[in-house]
Amino acid sequence: MSEVVQSKGKALALCLVPALILVYFVVGALSSGISIPGRDGAFSLSGKAAWIACLFPLLWLAGDVIRHYPALTISSAKRKIIGTLLTVTGAGLFFYAIIQ
Repeated sequence: MSEVVQSKGKALALCLVPALILVYFVVGALSSGISIPGRDGAFSLSGKAAWIACLFPLLWLAGDVIRHYPALTISSAKRKIIGTLLTVTGAGLFFYAIIQ
């Protein structure tokens, strides 16, 4: 029983990071734009690029949920593949939003 609780705690912690980033991105997209701090100051995304960038944490969160949600009736290998594909697609959309 304790292994299940530890697994649920780990899954919750893994899903918390993309959920917090999603909230930050959506609030930024609703306001003036998403500001991402960096080495040369702050990088800002606004308009459609900000909304496209919001797909990255959303797809990252969806990938983590698919990987760790026990009620899905697909195999573990398929879960990992689908979760990875969703995360990579989200990262690709984020980089597309940056160059747009």
